[in-house]
Amino acid sequence: MIYGTNAATLTVPANAPVKQYWSATVYDRATHAPVRNARWPSRSSQTPGLQTNTDGSVDVYFGPKAPTGKESNWIPTSPDGGFEVLFRFYGPEKPLFDRTWKLPDIEKTSEPNVRGKDSQDWIGSETVQTRFGDFEFKNGYPTPEATDKLYELRTFNRAVESYLHFVTIMSMFYMQKGLNDFGLDAPNKFLIFKRLLDARSLYLTPNTESVYGMQFLDLKRDGATIIEAPPGLLGGFSTIWQQSLIGIGPTGDDHGKGGKFLLSPPDYKGEVPAGYFTAKSPTYGVWFGVRGFLVNGKADEAVALMKTIRVYPLASAGDPPAMIFLNGSGKEIDTIFPDTYEYFESLAALVEKEPVDVIPSDRFLLASIGIEKGKSFAPDPKTKQLLAEAARAGAALARANTFASRDPMARVYPDRRWEWAFVGGSATWDEQGYVNVDHRAAWNYGATGNSPAMVERTVGSGSQYLMATRDASGAFLDGSKNYRFHLPPNIPVKLFWSAVVYDALSRSELQNGEQFPSVSQYTGPAANTDGSVDIYFSPQAPKGKEKNWIKTVPGKGWFPYLRFYSPTEAFFDKTWRPDDIIEMK
Repeated sequence: MIYGTNAATLTVPANAPVKQYWSATVYDRATHAPVRNARWPSRSSQTPGLQTNTDGSVDVYFGPKAPTGKESNWIPTSPDGGFEVLFRFYGPEKPLFDRTWKLPDIEKTSEPNVRGKDSQDWIGSETVQTRFGDFEFKNGYPTPEATDKLYELRTFNRAVESYLHFVTIMSMFYMQKGLNDFGLDAPNKFLIFKRLLDARSLYLTPNTESVYGMQFLDLKRDGATIIEAPPGLLGGFSTIWQQSLIGIGPTGDDHGKGGKFLLSPPDYKGEVPAGYFTAKSPTYGVWFGVRGFLVNGKADEAVALMKTIRVYPLASAGDPPAMIFLNGSGKEIDTIFPDTYEYFESLAALVEKEPVDVIPSDRFLLASIGIEKGKSFAPDPKTKQLLAEAARAGAALARANTFASRDPMARVYPDRRWEWAFVGGSATWDEQGYVNVDHRAAWNYGATGNSPAMVERTVGSGSQYLMATRDASGAFLDGSKNYRFHLPPNIPVKLFWSAVVYDALSRSELQNGEQFPSVSQYTGPAANTDGSVDIYFSPQAPKGKEKNWIKTVPGKGWFPYLRFYSPTEAFFDKTWRPDDIIEMK
């Protein structure tokens, strides 16, 4: 590195390969502007009086003071900081390009004297102290140790941002992985939770009142795929970015009537036959998920409907294979992404499998940590350890973002702890004129699935979700403590309401020894004389309150989702409000 208090020399060899002329110009290292203590901080082969050595070479001198008798070859430097030299070739000739003529390094002829800071407070010769470490600089240049630490910090920061940016698609990657590992490895296999989705499986915040059915289509493996779905189901098809392709249900493309759907891959060039609801997916992975509802508290009708679903490749339409229906109830199915280095390994695998445009605008962010389509992801041991730390930091930030939000848009009521599970009014997260990555990550770290119907606040249809991680005092909910939650009378729903408790670690149904950690309109909780309902959360049931009790586990944090199916006007105008959860001393 070259400092402004140094004396230094550049020897320009004879026969410089230019048709016109060459020049050397000095710039301030901090600002990259020409140094200020000279009118013309440069010398060139056209400089009047430029002295040439006997072999035709030219010595150019740099420093705060001119060497005696060499003023015509001297470029002043500023003792205020470091400097850099830009050597220009005007009309360059072949020896420059084939490198038979080479410009040597600048040689220092004296050491710098350190001086104070500039009036602009640029980084000079000092230790830059930050919460992320101290970085040593000399005359505006980082020391070798500081340079290594700063590049590590850059990689770390970009890895943490990558964790948060891509939570959405990693949720889908692990959904596909979990379903494949369970046995959904062919298009004609379909998963149904015949006795509802219970706490044995690891899914992000599912409900315990709907009959879930799902498959993860692999359009790269199977090509264009046909799905036949009956009337009466609710759901649809989503890309790995959890963006809706086709909706199913009363507000969907089929208007609740069912039909035939054709999903084609991003590189599909064949004809699209008539008679289908069609979509060309920008991703090879497509999640197909539907819900059915209980009738008289039973799942039989919804299960029977789902068993009429047919899924097969367009290429097999003439003789589709028989369907195989798998039961997920009571089974251990893990669909949740990790908080470890594996996250980045899987992210690299997803980028490799999907089209390059699956990452539309943030490819540089991933490339800067070694993840690029068509290139092996093989970080050295030091980088691997750094990425492992970044995964933990990314997950820590994701948890703060989801469970301890400071976003004023998250709060539902100014005087309550309840928050919107889905913050913002757009299924594409651009309600503010830009994609709000924090809103997207807050939802997708704790939940899977997204559709316009989930976002729209329509009186008398759809569903709305509230969540709480704190009690009335502001303390996080603790599985060893006893709580009461009061729902005022006339809960504003046309269909039903439910309260489901989730484990703060896995964000899946709390494994508390019970099949379903929930109380809902379907479970028949006891009502108070005014029609209100009290729900209790504690390790042991309050005497006589067993029907209104959800068991918690000491040593585990927990949080509830409060769901409203077909909410009425009182929900939206907030004339009806749930109470806060209160600790019972």
